[in-house]
Amino acid sequence: MGVALMILLVAIALGAVGQIFLKSGVNAVKHKYADEVGATLAEVEKDVPGSYILKSFVTTPLILLGFLCYGVSSMFYLMSLNKLDLSYAYPLIALSYVIVVVLSWKYLGEALPPLRIVGLGVVLVGVLLLGLSYPKAQAAKTGATSPGIEMPADTGGASEP
Repeated sequence: MGVALMILLVAIALGAVGQIFLKSGVNAVKHKYADEVGATLAEVEKDVPGSYILKSFVTTPLILLGFLCYGVSSMFYLMSLNKLDLSYAYPLIALSYVIVVVLSWKYLGEALPPLRIVGLGVVLVGVLLLGLSYPKAQAAKTGATSPGIEMPADTGGASEP
């Protein structure tokens, strides 16, 4: 499980970094649009036509890099699923929420208000609880028991009289 978990963490990190590249690319497209129409960024911030952004996807290196990170992240994710249960691996992707918020704050200058920090803490606690559940789930799957946990005997689907 250790190698598979490390592969999953690489996938999560690449996905989060991909988000930062995508947002940086969209920001670059906004700057380019403002220059083309002779306006300030503040004047066009929310009014860049979607068609302009879509056309810019294939010509903006940061957006292409973001998609590349996503593609590579997906490959690592699939490799991790070879060894990990989906019910364990998929929820761990919630770590990407935390990573994206922190990277957005650090590299994009986005706000990080106290309530958002509390929310990130809740996500981290949830991921921690999920991580702690994995050895017990594996023990149940293999028939082994963890200290202090009684596993019901397998009755082969038949009920006892």
